[in-house]
Amino acid sequence: MEPIKLEFDNRLADQLEADRLDYRTAAYWKIDKVVALILLGTGVYTVAGAGLHWWTLIWFPAAVAEWFNLLSLRPLQVRWFFKRNPKFRETYRLTFSEESVHFKTASIDSQIAWTHYTRVIEGREVILLVYGTRMYTVIPTRAFADGAQKAAFLDLARRKARRA
Repeated sequence: MEPIKLEFDNRLADQLEADRLDYRTAAYWKIDKVVALILLGTGVYTVAGAGLHWWTLIWFPAAVAEWFNLLSLRPLQVRWFFKRNPKFRETYRLTFSEESVHFKTASIDSQIAWTHYTRVIEGREVILLVYGTRMYTVIPTRAFADGAQKAAFLDLARRKARRA
């Protein structure tokens, strides 16, 4: 099999999408749902006990916002890290072979063993090569020349990334 070569510049939108994809595939969303139900229950309890006041009604929009993950500061964190990390300003040149992943930028030239990665998460806009909790390599789908190259990459990555 020929190595798969990708070249791309990082975009904030890719990092935000990667964070959302990681969130949806981890247990975080379950915790948010439980907290939203607690907020809803608190709202019902305070309205039943104290009546209709602004401070008893505030629990309901907070519950809805928590249910849809609108209270999270994570997108602000991602933006902050993206703007301050020089690695995101460099062009990524990645080569995926049966043996390893060659990761090259202006400041990085590294050979990474496939065993470094534990799983692959595929989204519409990005693919994540996961190597820890909230730690992953982001591969934007726009970096692939065509659907065949993307399919070959996914086949290789799923075969090679060891399962956690």
